[in-house]
Amino acid sequence: MTNLVEAFDAAWIEINRSTPIAPPYRSAAQNRLGEILIALWKAGSDTPIVEQAVAEFNSQSSVPPPGPQML
Repeated sequence: MTNLVEAFDAAWIEINRSTPIAPPYRSAAQNRLGEILIALWKAGSDTPIVEQAVAEFNSQSSVPPPGPQML
């Protein structure tokens, strides 16, 4: 379990490095990242899980960038 927590933290840092996620969208984005990591872990891929999770998250991301948001 510690490895998944560490993988989540590393992936979250990497995702936010290029485009920080605005506070109103963080919870949903973190949930989605968690789902991605669990699916990858269950699949048992040989590819590094953090890199794969970040790539998958970014490929399906619909999270607006930080800044003033239009509702």
